Amino acid sequence: MSTLHSVTVANVNRETPDCVSIEFDIPENLQKEFSFQAGQHVIVRKEINGEDVRRTYSFCSAPSEGKHRIAVRHVENGVFSSFANQDLKAGDPLEISSPLGDFTLATKTDQSSTYVAFAVGSGITPIISMIKQVMQNEPNSQFFLYYGNRDSEHTIFAEEIAQLKNKYMGRFSYQYFMTRQAVDIPFFNGRITGDKAATLHKQVFGDMDVAAYYLCGPLAMIDDVRATLLEAGEPEEHIHSELFFANPEDAVNSQKKNASEGLAKSKVKVISDGREIEVDYRDEHGSILEATLKSGIDVSFACKGGVCATCRAKVIEGEVNMGLNYGLEPEEIEEGFVLTCQSVPLTKSVTISFDE
Repeated sequence: MSTLHSVTVANVNRETPDCVSIEFDIPENLQKEFSFQAGQHVIVRKEINGEDVRRTYSFCSAPSEGKHRIAVRHVENGVFSSFANQDLKAGDPLEISSPLGDFTLATKTDQSSTYVAFAVGSGITPIISMIKQVMQNEPNSQFFLYYGNRDSEHTIFAEEIAQLKNKYMGRFSYQYFMTRQAVDIPFFNGRITGDKAATLHKQVFGDMDVAAYYLCGPLAMIDDVRATLLEAGEPEEHIHSELFFANPEDAVNSQKKNASEGLAKSKVKVISDGREIEVDYRDEHGSILEATLKSGIDVSFACKGGVCATCRAKVIEGEVNMGLNYGLEPEEIEEGFVLTCQSVPLTKSVTISFDE
């Protein structure tokens, strides 16, 4: 389980009218624990109006910068995003976890590679961390960014992206897609689609032996671009994606459907922090995660929507059924990992481990 630490907010910077970046002051004794790879995220926890609110946010700083920054875009009716954009200030305490996540890019100074990223909205957050890390640590590599937004005013990190372009001319290039603002080249009007990705693949980077593709944004974009790249012959293992948002109604409906298909009662043995605790699961819990939390066991979770994979655990014994899954790779599922927020027991006894 990822431990939460209380840290101080070093500064809060307004990036766009609906987005702020937050830098944390990580004390010296936690620096090693908070070392991270480009693309990783943290759980942020805050009690707001008596509610224990947990969310996951990716680092927008690169490891080589020696800073720990995240970006929080305001979401309508979002409890934490509203608090961060309206009330949070330098000097305030927040609880954050050590870095998490496998949507990462590890650099090597002697490597010469080509990377391509498609991002939409706040999906730029982990991507800009990757771009900066590649530019600083792989002097022979190049990066192509395709970034979709509604308009220039709401384009997160627009100034920073322009500075990177000026600093690393010839190695970093970017193009913006705008849905609510006309641009000079008609091709870049509207959303990023599979058809547009196919054109870019054919005309720009298809013959460059791309080392990795990174897709971050809404599900429709990710699925469309992924399908296009696969059809173009790109190896599946070269295509990495992270969803930044799931429809809460989809998660609730999936949990209800799963509960109706699972057992009404089950004994779930939970392994966490080296301890084994038996939990009584009942169908009204809706998921193994909820049953675990209601039993008083403190395990890691955040979105509860099948996206962030913070609640990932491995099934050691028994069988479970998992509904929505936006956070696990196929090989993880083959190894027995599930998202406990979306899983229900199919056998009268189940053993799961959060320590794997």
